[in-house]
Amino acid sequence: MRVIFWCEFPEQLNFKKLNSAINFNTEIYFAASSRKEFMGIRRKIKNKNISVGAWPILEKKDGYWFSGFVSRKCIDKLDSFKGINIKIDIEPPIYNGRHSLIKDFFWLARYSTKKGENNDYLRYKTSRISSNLIISGFLLPKFIRKRYGHDINNGVKNYICYTTFFLRILRPLARFFLIRIIKRMRKDNFYAVGLANPGIFKNEPDYESIEEFKADIAMMKTAKIQNLCIYSIEGILKRKDSNEWLSLIKLFLSDR
Repeated sequence: MRVIFWCEFPEQLNFKKLNSAINFNTEIYFAASSRKEFMGIRRKIKNKNISVGAWPILEKKDGYWFSGFVSRKCIDKLDSFKGINIKIDIEPPIYNGRHSLIKDFFWLARYSTKKGENNDYLRYKTSRISSNLIISGFLLPKFIRKRYGHDINNGVKNYICYTTFFLRILRPLARFFLIRIIKRMRKDNFYAVGLANPGIFKNEPDYESIEEFKADIAMMKTAKIQNLCIYSIEGILKRKDSNEWLSLIKLFLSDR
């Protein structure tokens, strides 16, 4: 059983609070555009309960996330993270402007009709950079994920199951279907809940209260998952009731 966190915005993270608050074993993957940047972040971790990993990212103009649609030159940036525990988001290149569900639909539709020209090269690179690798992406039909290179066989898979992306009235229905889908999948996968704070677009919907987070934790318990991923640690620690959020996570670990 493992619980890991993403940290997309290390500059927003209170490291002093982080080092004092975490009293259970966990891993945090920090977004960084280079090995040097990651090592600077890593030095700020003073808590023996926390293992750290890198989350390589690109400049927005280059696509931000990795996929078969970004250039080989961009994929080569993974080389600098060789030997480090890493997680890679495999998603089509980021779109411009603010986030919206309508944009998401057309964005995914566009990249599900063609194959990334560098899918094979991305697969080759990921096979050489780390023995501890997490490949992350949305829980979409495999034929769509294959289009942009998510069908990488090495490493552990993480599937994004963010219920906050659904209209609030539809979230119970989303959880109903997610439970049934996850139960049919591999138990050693990671499944990600969120969002505890907006992401790179700055306007993605996030949890309004701990009750919504509890509902997603309950969903994952019902689905009988072994490994949980949470977006994100900086979002949780910004909240006034952050200790309650962390206690809920610790309880999840002890219940398994």
